Amino acid sequence: MTIGYQRVLPLLILVLMIGLNACQRETPVEKSQASQAPSVVDQAVRQSVDAIQTPMDKARGVEGTLSDAAGRTADRVQEGTP
Repeated sequence: MTIGYQRVLPLLILVLMIGLNACQRETPVEKSQASQAPSVVDQAVRQSVDAIQTPMDKARGVEGTLSDAAGRTADRVQEGTP
């Protein structure tokens, strides 16, 4: 006794549509809190980006140094081979 895909697929689509519709609804309390929160959220995002960006900038500097060193090493190797 199995239910065919012809019956399961429309039911699954219906459940997903109802679920997505319910997720998009906001209560009045959430709306009032959301209007106050952007500054706090923006500040947290900026701090997170800064915390990630600083080490990434340092890594890019090291990458450039290593790339230059590899280029010089390759030049030396080519000069040494006849």
